[in-house]
Amino acid sequence: MRFAYKELPGDDGDFLRPVVAVGLAGQESLSHACLIDSGALHNRFALWTAETAGVPLDEGIRTRIAVGGIICEAVTVPVELRIGDVDWHAAVSFCDPWPFGFNLLGQEGFFRFFEATFQASRYSFELQPDHGRSHP
Repeated sequence: MRFAYKELPGDDGDFLRPVVAVGLAGQESLSHACLIDSGALHNRFALWTAETAGVPLDEGIRTRIAVGGIICEAVTVPVELRIGDVDWHAAVSFCDPWPFGFNLLGQEGFFRFFEATFQASRYSFELQPDHGRSHP
């Protein structure tokens, strides 16, 4: 799957980044802009995305985390995620407050499941499902 870099939602529009639309919890008609962030360890999404998709959070692990210099209350649960025709099961921390107009895909919840090739000079990237690894 090949994608073009895009402007981040809520950004000033002066720089393009690797952003992909991700479906959440079987809500194919609903997608969320996600920045592919190799510096992030885990997937971090705004709390409202879980509420919109009807993701149950009662059994989640509750913690406080820092994202972008802001302390958030987070609830982490495993969910089904989708890019194009590819589904994977990973933990997502749903955070409030959430200071961004986009969500984050990190190492454990995204790069563990995909091989990513970035061509920054062409403002594009390619994703291939990584079937060769054992996924928790």
